[in-house]
Amino acid sequence: MGKYYKFPRRYYNRNKVRKPLKPKHVLQLVLLSLLFYFLCSALFIGTYRAGSDSMNPWCSSQDTLVGLRSWCTRLERGDVVLSTPTFYRTAPIWLRALDSAVQVCTFRILGLAEFFGYDTGYTAKRIVGLPGDIVKIVDSQAYIQIQGTSFFLPESDLGFTGKIIPSDVDMLKNVPPVKVEEGCYYLLSDNRNFLSDSRSMGTVEKKRIHAKVIYRLKGIGKQ
Repeated sequence: MGKYYKFPRRYYNRNKVRKPLKPKHVLQLVLLSLLFYFLCSALFIGTYRAGSDSMNPWCSSQDTLVGLRSWCTRLERGDVVLSTPTFYRTAPIWLRALDSAVQVCTFRILGLAEFFGYDTGYTAKRIVGLPGDIVKIVDSQAYIQIQGTSFFLPESDLGFTGKIIPSDVDMLKNVPPVKVEEGCYYLLSDNRNFLSDSRSMGTVEKKRIHAKVIYRLKGIGKQ
């Protein structure tokens, strides 16, 4: 008879009392979440909504750029990168680390760095000059003297892009030759009417280049 009243093995766990969630379990969950986030961020920077001004017509306001971290890939001429302008105030390391944790928990809804008055936005620019190059702008077209050579090559010969929008501003049409310092890059917009690039703010340090764009997601209804 005793054998008749035994519950099947699959019902044994029904009467077990659930243990309360301890603080150490919460801490372990948070640490695992942060570890997963930093491992992912070591490869991907996430998504960036492209503006219709800086890289027009390469991308539109409906496109989304997806970038790869710059330190794990080599930067070449013609690459489109996400960078922060030199006039942006960079948040301290502790605030950026805390901001990353908060953005994970809030799905990027809340940003502490922006709350404290620091700029966290990116701009999409194209790398025109590498360290050691000399770059000049003539009639909105870039000419590059590669390190070790004595002549300038137009950007079209280097295969950058054939969709450059010339500038309407005289001061942006012609820029005297500039030598790119070591550890810096010369960045330009495909839309040369856009002011915030190396023509106005000078060369950009590598630490301000956060990601290299490897592909873009087109907007809904676009071919």
